[in-house]
Amino acid sequence: MTTWSKRGLSALALAAGATLVLTGCLGGASGGGASGEETTGTDAEGPLTIQSRLTAGEAEGLQAVVDAFNEKGLGEVEINEVPANTYREQLPTYLTAANPADIFTWLAGEATRTFADEGLVLDISDIWEDFTFSDAFRELSQDSDGNEVFVPTSNYWWGVYYDTRVFDELGLQEPTTWEEFLAVCEAMESAGITPIGLGLSDTAWMASAWFDYLNMRVNGPEFHLDLLAGEESFDSPEVQQVFEYWDEILPYFDTNAGGLPFQQATTDWIQGRTGMYLAGAWIEFNLPQDELEYFDFFKFPEIDPGVSDGEEAPTDGFFASARTDQPQLAKEFLSYLASAEAQEIMFEAVGSATLLPTNPDANVTLSPVAEKGRALLENADVLTQFFNRDAGDDIQPSADQALTKYLAGVEETSVILEQWQVEAQQARDARAQ
Repeated sequence: MTTWSKRGLSALALAAGATLVLTGCLGGASGGGASGEETTGTDAEGPLTIQSRLTAGEAEGLQAVVDAFNEKGLGEVEINEVPANTYREQLPTYLTAANPADIFTWLAGEATRTFADEGLVLDISDIWEDFTFSDAFRELSQDSDGNEVFVPTSNYWWGVYYDTRVFDELGLQEPTTWEEFLAVCEAMESAGITPIGLGLSDTAWMASAWFDYLNMRVNGPEFHLDLLAGEESFDSPEVQQVFEYWDEILPYFDTNAGGLPFQQATTDWIQGRTGMYLAGAWIEFNLPQDELEYFDFFKFPEIDPGVSDGEEAPTDGFFASARTDQPQLAKEFLSYLASAEAQEIMFEAVGSATLLPTNPDANVTLSPVAEKGRALLENADVLTQFFNRDAGDDIQPSADQALTKYLAGVEETSVILEQWQVEAQQARDARAQ
């Protein structure tokens, strides 16, 4: 998630509002409404425009859905494609323009909530009543007041990946508890295999996956999200406890992780020099395609059975601008995006084995591993989005520095956590300016 300062967003919104007044564009048809407000009036004429950052297969999938919707004769929808990096940087400007696009591709959770809380996203609570999404998806799609503002269309799972041939050779089973996980690590080490692979020299953010899961398993996903929102402290006793558990498995990590690029670390894992790799479903693209059947994953082990079950599930989808002059057609199209039919069309066009449709009724053919991933997410109590999406891109550097220091053992954990809290707060203070 890219995080923009509150002052910056407010200034953009005020400037856009002034432009609308000066040009007389506030009168006439509905013009939409801020998050939490109902839209009334008649839609303006013309096509509904989607501002899209999607590329390659995902862009083809969206085009296929748009074509299917247009064939229904409910209205005309068109796509304006923008390079992903430009889109990410310019999204606040797009949303506060005098005549913004109607629909935007974006990320669930805090990434959209930031804009919704500024009144820049259309409230679609009325159409959400007809959706069949899980409670976890509903929560990811709400603004801070509990209004639905987002339609999730795809996500993917995270897990601890392993080579089934290694497990079979060592007589290992997928661990479900912390004690079982430690036993698997010990068995691998005894066999001359470094149990946990990791490469941080060019992907330091991957260490955050370990923190996310350990924190959720020790303190629960609710505490984890509060922590990333700045409502708890990184130097708190609860976070200190997370690192006490991490200390138990730290000897099983690849000691070269800090100097290894991601590609080399995954190669080491694939070739059996390391035994397990915590990663998102996209790791499958790094696997030899003729050996996919030998690789599997297991759910990050339980530590405290008393906490809620949280899973990382980065989720993408769509929202409508609060300034759309076609709110009814926008809601019609968003409703279609939420449907099983649309998600089946998108899934078939994308052809990815690692992206999952969010509609539980979507009838798609999944690999056994993907079916396992889908079940993992469907059974979770809370879906998180990954550290940077939940905390903000501006907080990620402080996490990278803290966690790489911890893994390298260059400072006392308490000192690292104190500095992490200071740097994270400095980033939040800068955001508020």
